[in-house]
Amino acid sequence: MGRLSDLTATRSSMTRLKSFTLIHALIACVVAIVVGSLYPFHDWRPVSAWSADFLFAPPPRYITRNDVSTNLLAYLPLGYLIALTLFRPSRRSPAIIAACLFGALLSTSMESLQVLLPGRIASNLDILSNGLGALTGASLALHHARWRAIARAMYEWRQTWFRPHGEATLGLWLLLLWLLSQFALVPTPGVGVLWLHAPPAGHGVAQLIDPPWFIAMFLELVVIGAFTACLLRPGHYTGAIFLVLGLVFALKLLAWVTLMKFRATGALLSPETLAAYVLALWLLLLPSVARHRRSAALLLLATTAFGRLILVPSPLWPSGSLLNLIGLARHVAALWPWLALFYLIADVIRSRRPR
Repeated sequence: MGRLSDLTATRSSMTRLKSFTLIHALIACVVAIVVGSLYPFHDWRPVSAWSADFLFAPPPRYITRNDVSTNLLAYLPLGYLIALTLFRPSRRSPAIIAACLFGALLSTSMESLQVLLPGRIASNLDILSNGLGALTGASLALHHARWRAIARAMYEWRQTWFRPHGEATLGLWLLLLWLLSQFALVPTPGVGVLWLHAPPAGHGVAQLIDPPWFIAMFLELVVIGAFTACLLRPGHYTGAIFLVLGLVFALKLLAWVTLMKFRATGALLSPETLAAYVLALWLLLLPSVARHRRSAALLLLATTAFGRLILVPSPLWPSGSLLNLIGLARHVAALWPWLALFYLIADVIRSRRPR
């Protein structure tokens, strides 16, 4: 009987801890939305200038996928956390409805306050996309148990393929940060290069290779492949290289489909891109590169970082707002080579210390 009561008390304390964590995560999410919606918080108009006309205005003449995707993604975690906090057995619909209503109410409040900010534009389309983001998040929360099972499987895979915690964890977080840079829609080394543009799909043989795009794509592939190789346990090099390059293509395709028209994704199958993949795969699979993967990664990252200092007008602070997906991705892409380079240097210093 005593064991049963102890088990019940343990489960109760764990439930309270989870609820406590969820509430704090929800508060942090709301604060992030408020800060992102009302930044830069100055030059406010007087309250007398407020108007509700934006609620009934016609749709904007130009609707960009970037703005819609940013609004959807900003409110998706909010809907997920609210629904997860309010879920009860056999009573999930009220939680989803509450998440949608709260998301719509918060979005309407933020857009109403943006009327008083000269640097922001209030839009009823933003309210709609934010509400859809909260609905999407709440719907995804219905499958929370499945997401946890997938996370456990990924954690086991991480334990098998990658070096232990304390040796590779920060590097894996840097890889996740690099994923965000893919929404800049250009290869990471080329962010901010004024003459770098995606090659048009199906361009002729006379224009077979666009050198800047090919060089930037090739450099990005070998950098991410060599950096990932530095985090691996012995015996997984070849499989990881094939997997990484395949995932890179899938992520680029996801970013382009999300932010561009579908026909524009043909640039990912251009001769430049395909040639960069083939050459990067060949180089990364060379035995000498595999044996000296850390030196190769350091050299490639240093080439990328210092090359950007020479070729890019604003190498550390590119154009673009931090409040939309493409602008945020550009800033992450500009900083990522330096973060990865410093990480590997620190890893080399740590590995050479006497144990």
